[in-house]
Amino acid sequence: MDKPMHEDIAALVAAIDYSEALTVTASETVAREACRSAREYGFRAVVAFPQFLAVLVDELSGSGVLAQIPVGFPCGGSTTLVKCNEAEEGLKRGASDLDMVMNIAAFKQGDYRKVREDIAAVMGVAKPFGVPFKVIIEIGLLSEEEKVTAAGLVKDCGADFIKTCTGFGPGRATVHDIALIRQTVGSRPGIKASGGVASMEDGIAFMKAGANIIAMRRFLVEQLEKLDWPKRSS
Repeated sequence: MDKPMHEDIAALVAAIDYSEALTVTASETVAREACRSAREYGFRAVVAFPQFLAVLVDELSGSGVLAQIPVGFPCGGSTTLVKCNEAEEGLKRGASDLDMVMNIAAFKQGDYRKVREDIAAVMGVAKPFGVPFKVIIEIGLLSEEEKVTAAGLVKDCGADFIKTCTGFGPGRATVHDIALIRQTVGSRPGIKASGGVASMEDGIAFMKAGANIIAMRRFLVEQLEKLDWPKRSS
């Protein structure tokens, strides 16, 4: 594989939602270290479960890096009220970016009205805060036809981004799926590639296929360190 171009790496770095702290066992120390890496390299966002939101808000203050939390993780099966409360609490505590899991069970059963109403309700809570809003469709559970249907549904709801996977379910982001979603929705909404993004080269390939945001973990920082990639003032 050819060595990544400098401009491709720079574009990738700016598009990273750094998910090193989004694990079942992540500690406060891991969350703070994730924030420091994000500040140093200028990643787009750091994501962690809400228990560490105060850490993200504190560590990322003034950096331009977004403090991101998931809503309805990992299966999307929470009630709409619970999702709305989760989003509202997080936003009031300083979250500046949201990733919501659609109601996957309802979608698989063909109850698209319920899925749309669920998304619309949480978006209604988030809208006054002016934060980016992403909907996770969990492509590892969907057929090709369902991927197209889900992408179109999220677009029609007016979400800012379609996200491929939680990273906690089956399947992974693929170039094929990114291209399929982009072909389905056109230029908007944006696409977040998440789930099994295994290298810098993967991330760049996803962006070239149409993704706007890439979820990556510690291995990206390790690759940047090997390249002696310049750090910004944190």
